[in-house]
Amino acid sequence: MYRRGFLTGLAGVTGALSLPQIAHGRDVVSANLLAEPLQSTQSALGLRLMDASGARLFLADYSDHLLVVNFWGPWCPPCRREMPSLSRLAKRLEGTLVKVLPVAFDRLGAGRVQRFFDQMSIDNLPVIMGDGQNLYDTLGLEMLPSTAIVTQTGDHIATVAGEAIWDDDATFQWLTTLAKTEQP
Repeated sequence: MYRRGFLTGLAGVTGALSLPQIAHGRDVVSANLLAEPLQSTQSALGLRLMDASGARLFLADYSDHLLVVNFWGPWCPPCRREMPSLSRLAKRLEGTLVKVLPVAFDRLGAGRVQRFFDQMSIDNLPVIMGDGQNLYDTLGLEMLPSTAIVTQTGDHIATVAGEAIWDDDATFQWLTTLAKTEQP
């Protein structure tokens, strides 16, 4: 079912594909073009996440949404460049079945993440902290930035590796279409 939904969502946006944009001398491409579907889904429910106060968060708490779970660090230049695009996407997705969850990895903690958000005037994304070893053990991901697309049932179905454009029309259409086809 996922592969059909993924391809249907992708086919629906081929007319609105983004051209690469130049960011610091590099081509940055629309997230929907970089998305790699997994051959078989894997559960993302084992991810260990904490909010800014250190309280445990669970992906199952977001089971009514398709999740765009971005793994990043405030010390990572491509991550820093990508985060405003994710913030704009999150604003655009308000009221839809898709939610953006940025999961930061920084040994200096949530305070550094919040300072970055404040510097960039990002006030619509939560401060969520992750554990690098747990990320690798659960999803096999270790590159930052990376983004896992996670269904309402907690299945990791696609990965976007590297910096991407998230707030373009093609990616918005892809994600909202995918959320509708992946409803439990």
